[in-house]
Amino acid sequence: MNKNNNSDLLPEGFKVLLPYDAEKEEFLSRKILDMLNKNGYLLVKTPLLEYEDTKINSNDFQLQNNKHEPFILMEPSTKRILVIRPDITPQIAKLASTKLNRVKRPIRLMYSGEVLRNTKNFYQSDRQYQQIGAELIGAPYNKGLLEIIKLTKKIINNLKIKNTIIDFSAPSLMRYLKTLIDFKTSEGIVINDAIQNKDSSLIKIKKYEYLKRIIECSGSLNKAKSNFKKSKLPLKVKSLLEFFFNTLDYVKKHEPEILLTVDISEGNSFLNYQNLGFKVYNKDDSNVIAVGGDYLLDNNELGIGITLMTNNICDSFKYKEKEKVYVEYNVKEGLLKKIEKSNKVYIRELFPNKNSLTEARSLKCSYILNKMGKLKKIGKINQ
Repeated sequence: MNKNNNSDLLPEGFKVLLPYDAEKEEFLSRKILDMLNKNGYLLVKTPLLEYEDTKINSNDFQLQNNKHEPFILMEPSTKRILVIRPDITPQIAKLASTKLNRVKRPIRLMYSGEVLRNTKNFYQSDRQYQQIGAELIGAPYNKGLLEIIKLTKKIINNLKIKNTIIDFSAPSLMRYLKTLIDFKTSEGIVINDAIQNKDSSLIKIKKYEYLKRIIECSGSLNKAKSNFKKSKLPLKVKSLLEFFFNTLDYVKKHEPEILLTVDISEGNSFLNYQNLGFKVYNKDDSNVIAVGGDYLLDNNELGIGITLMTNNICDSFKYKEKEKVYVEYNVKEGLLKKIEKSNKVYIRELFPNKNSLTEARSLKCSYILNKMGKLKKIGKINQ
């Protein structure tokens, strides 16, 4: 007999969810999907496996699953490479531009499913986890973004997660800087470190002096915007940041209660997005509970979406289990109707038990339903 613990067979970043945690995640998932459905989002399901997409896209900021370092397999019969999805959003984007390309816009789609990634990152330590998301395709830019932000706010409020913050980045700016600076050179590595660590003192070369001003465009929205207005920047950089801050002003005007911050250096982690990307943080535990942004489909149509990570949300969500009722042996079916209507969980005794009270307590039941049909609270029953 193999004495190894089953957990020894799990690679790093993979785990088993036992009853309480699995039930909590499932409850959370249903709650989020119900909210998305009530806001007009239609559920779609995508495959776990797809053939590798070898097509080279002219727009490197269009969503592509190969940017997430996926697990790959070879199909024995065809010898073709199969990719296990590391992200569902690119699949939704592809679906919207192909099978759903004739559906009237805007189209609202939602999804739920497991993803597998070959590597971890700073905001996601699990390599297998559930994504739930909403994608809005073909909407006007500002109104579409505002809908996604409002939807995110509704979900967070409904789950009673407090003290959250939405942190925005400008991937368009970071993408543009990559055309000007070779970040693989010794000079570029220093500049990249300065941007990532927000340390403008590392920038010594005069022609890159403007990067110091970019680094200062971070923090609270008001502070970042104030620093931007005072800065002398190249025209293209100024234009990109002007669009970025105007967009955030629009969001803030319509949702003044939302706490917004700016982190330009985070743009590197959003290069799949077009003009902006954002992360939703729970400030109490620093967990990233959602990521989102705007992107282009293969047909150059605009998409805006949000992806919620249930494993991180579970850490922030207070879940109360349903009360359990221990049903004694041979209780008639008719007597169970009262429990079914009360939204309690009932656990039936399948053979006569000498001590139903002890058994009920071991199963963490709050009540016992006896053969007479009386529902008694366990705390009031004497041993």
